Amino acid sequence: MTGSATDADAIVLLRHIPGGVHYQGKPPPRITSENFKLRRNRDSGGIEAGISVSTARYGNLLCDARRVLGLRGTGRDSRIAYARKQAVESAGFLIQDDPIPDDASHCIIRSATTRLEDHSGRKRLAETFDWVELS
Repeated sequence: MTGSATDADAIVLLRHIPGGVHYQGKPPPRITSENFKLRRNRDSGGIEAGISVSTARYGNLLCDARRVLGLRGTGRDSRIAYARKQAVESAGFLIQDDPIPDDASHCIIRSATTRLEDHSGRKRLAETFDWVELS
């Protein structure tokens, strides 16, 4: 990310993207809609309330991306994607703070005018995300 940011642009959302063609489509590696599919909760059996992400501040993106990789059960090919909070909201989603013990910046993306239950909604969400270059 380059350039200057306003306060609204300064907040970005970070999402762990597992390795594999279901999650990192080709060519070139793209972020697939499968990353934003609501899953069943292992404990309750119900569908997740939203998509788990963490927030970062403009300027700390690389540091925060590495922190998120460290928090998640990541594989060798795992990557981190980012989207500006404002872009996700403009795509029809709601971002709700949801701090958890190991991640105070955790939040969830929920359906608003665009639904996560629909493939077209998940695809729209995937298109707001891009890769963090961790080098």
